[in-house]
Amino acid sequence: MHKKIIFLDVDGTLVDFHGDLPESAREAVLQAKANGHRLVVCTGRLKAQIYPQVLAMGFDGIIASAGAYVECDGREIYRHVVDSEHLRRITDYFEAADIAYCYQTADGVIVTESNQRRINQHFFDAGMDEAKIKKVMIVDIRAVDHIGDRKDVEKGAYYDSGRTVGELQEALGDYFKVEASSYEKGDSDSGEFTCAGVNKATGIARYVKWVGADMKDTIGVGDGPNDMEMLRTVAVSVAMGNASEDLKALADVVTDDVGEDGIKNALSLIHISEPTRQEAIS
Repeated sequence: MHKKIIFLDVDGTLVDFHGDLPESAREAVLQAKANGHRLVVCTGRLKAQIYPQVLAMGFDGIIASAGAYVECDGREIYRHVVDSEHLRRITDYFEAADIAYCYQTADGVIVTESNQRRINQHFFDAGMDEAKIKKVMIVDIRAVDHIGDRKDVEKGAYYDSGRTVGELQEALGDYFKVEASSYEKGDSDSGEFTCAGVNKATGIARYVKWVGADMKDTIGVGDGPNDMEMLRTVAVSVAMGNASEDLKALADVVTDDVGEDGIKNALSLIHISEPTRQEAIS
């Protein structure tokens, strides 16, 4: 088989929403690597938030912060940050509207002191204790001063806004793209915001160009709202069984839920993680 580049979302795809990596997913990824394919993490998380058990599989690249950060073979090849004027404007908006928010930066998640308490409470209300929050967030949520003056913000998230995605999109303006939370299905008033025109698809295009490959050899697997652009741009698109119906409608292949061998079955369906002929004989 011609070698492929496989882009894998993390939450709800490789890893379940409790932060656990199914053994079947780990085995399928390692087999695909052994077969000579390139495996790339493609996540809305910042790089520092990617689960250690995921990184331990030795991926050939990382697309993090929903396309704002791109790495190939351990080398950073692209990073995009929110410009100062727009960052100050949305910071002022969130503060005036009394909406809890956080920003993702190169070295972690930052918040104001008051929002640190509110975001923790959001997770407590969702049934998570401090240990579970730490497991899922990976990095500490740090309170900082002058958050609107940062020069290293890649993207952000908001919580319990009392507003729809459309209302937040109108308020934040065309510079940003607002999407619903990947964790909460249905009409959630929590979600994330990125810079418009910077997404998983643009990160994929940059990675493919860097390695001198062709988009016809790309495969993408995801489950959430920020996977839409990825599934639209890759040659073969796969939606998890736990994905929303609109994402499934975009996909060439719909696999099983993340906790029901979804990755293993997806890569088997497209003949990526099957043992090589020599391995099968031995």
